[in-house]
Amino acid sequence: MVILKRIWNSIINFIFPQQCCICKDFLGIDGAICLSCVSKFDLITEPKCSCCGFPFEFKIKDSNKALLCPKCLKKSFKFDKACAAVRYDDFSKKLILPLKHGDKTQYAKSIANLMARCGTELAKQSDYIIPVPIHLTRMLKRKYNQASLICTHLSKIYSKPVLYTTLLRSKSTQSQGHLSSQERKKNVSGVFVIKNNSEIKGKNILLIDDVFTTGATVNECAKVLKQNGVKKVFVLTFARVVK
Repeated sequence: MVILKRIWNSIINFIFPQQCCICKDFLGIDGAICLSCVSKFDLITEPKCSCCGFPFEFKIKDSNKALLCPKCLKKSFKFDKACAAVRYDDFSKKLILPLKHGDKTQYAKSIANLMARCGTELAKQSDYIIPVPIHLTRMLKRKYNQASLICTHLSKIYSKPVLYTTLLRSKSTQSQGHLSSQERKKNVSGVFVIKNNSEIKGKNILLIDDVFTTGATVNECAKVLKQNGVKKVFVLTFARVVK
């Protein structure tokens, strides 16, 4: 069966050659990005906040020094550490928006591959991977949760199990897209619940989402997870909004 599947895939790729997700150059690999396009992403590197991963615009002499942004100095977040692979800009949108709103589910693999390297240390410390959930009404409309798709690929890369239904969204809320920081926080307050906390008590969780904007959503998720016995919550996203 495995041999037949490989032969079938080869035939399909010959008739319908796979293309780069962004520039559409032929690659022969499903869901891949060419090296030219990979080089165009604005990768988030050091120096950055040691808690939320916010990139700083200056260099420091002591690169081993743990720096905190003003928000993290006030201990605004419930999660323990967050990081993102790239900055959210017009180029990264070419992957995110088609996945999120255009049924391009194959893009989840490329996004996961780009996320994997920056999240390696967080994954090593985690017992389970959990996606930020969407409400049932949105799931029925979209037919999938983009964070769950990304988790499936990260699970294979990191060899970590995914808990798809442990963290749930109990209320349908408006899109966070055009809301202010305070409105975002209020919009997601109290909307997440835990279905079964027995398997997450005392565990470390790697929480996955596509974009980190103000951190309101992942922070609310982390809050609920810790209220249900989770030891540490790490956040990994593909993109980070930097303002």
